[in-house]
Amino acid sequence: MAALEYAGWVPFACALVALITISVAGITWVTSPYYGNNPAATQAHARNVGNIPTTIAPSAVADIVSPNRIEIPKIHANAPIVPVGTTGDRELEIPLDPHVVGWWHYGAKPGATVGTAILAGHINYAGVTGSMAAIGKLDPGDLVYVFGKQNADNKHVVAFRVTGVRTYHKTHLPYQEIFDQKSVGRIAIVTCGGPFDASTGNYLDNIVVFAVPATNVAAPPSVPGIPGVRSSSPAPSN
Repeated sequence: MAALEYAGWVPFACALVALITISVAGITWVTSPYYGNNPAATQAHARNVGNIPTTIAPSAVADIVSPNRIEIPKIHANAPIVPVGTTGDRELEIPLDPHVVGWWHYGAKPGATVGTAILAGHINYAGVTGSMAAIGKLDPGDLVYVFGKQNADNKHVVAFRVTGVRTYHKTHLPYQEIFDQKSVGRIAIVTCGGPFDASTGNYLDNIVVFAVPATNVAAPPSVPGIPGVRSSSPAPSN
């Protein structure tokens, strides 16, 4: 596990029970049979729009939080975030509950000026559509809010603006690019998508949304006026 914890990136492939096994022999997917009832209903859209933020331009100064919730107004997504790591077999842990998102806590925290904060969730599980199932519909400029704590008593939220959406076939996933811990500060939201292979019970693609910290944006719809967002326009009404 130690080798994975301190690496600059970690491989990821979000099969329905998405686990990556790291070994001296290479990278292997560990998948499980499909647990949903209607894969077509929850398929994330396969799109390639916008840009992937790297080190060309610095991200906006933001607050750094230990995340506990994510809100994406455009797709009406609101989900708790829990820290995840790796198992004893060096597998990336993903919450089985599709309504819960995992934050890989060995990477950057949301709001950091350097590194990628990885947020991953299932597209569906046991017939339940995941909270991140529709991230493929996001466009550059859309807002993502990540809630969390800066310390034990200080609740905060960091606003992010989407820069790009990418669809990657799982056999051609650019691991280093997605999990780069030397990039400009950003988040990468990951789920499954693309065609569903009924013979294997897996989706063939990963959908990845990249976003960077944003300032002077409206407060999140659920909690208008929460500290950490400098509003430049009236908060949305509920």
